[in-house]
Amino acid sequence: MSLLPEHSHCIHCDDPVDAGQEYCSEECRENHENEARKERTRNMIFFGLAAIILIAIALTVTLG
Repeated sequence: MSLLPEHSHCIHCDDPVDAGQEYCSEECRENHENEARKERTRNMIFFGLAAIILIAIALTVTLG
């Protein structure tokens, strides 16, 4: 037996929201999208640098 009405939580700040909603406000949605975009950019930079380093190591091993 639940005393709370059916609800879910904001993806960004974890505040309670009505069932079926993802965000408690437009500000939380924008903040979440901005953080996700920054994380994708960091990941792309990391994987790009890792690929460059692996290629450099492979070239050093094969040519040197």
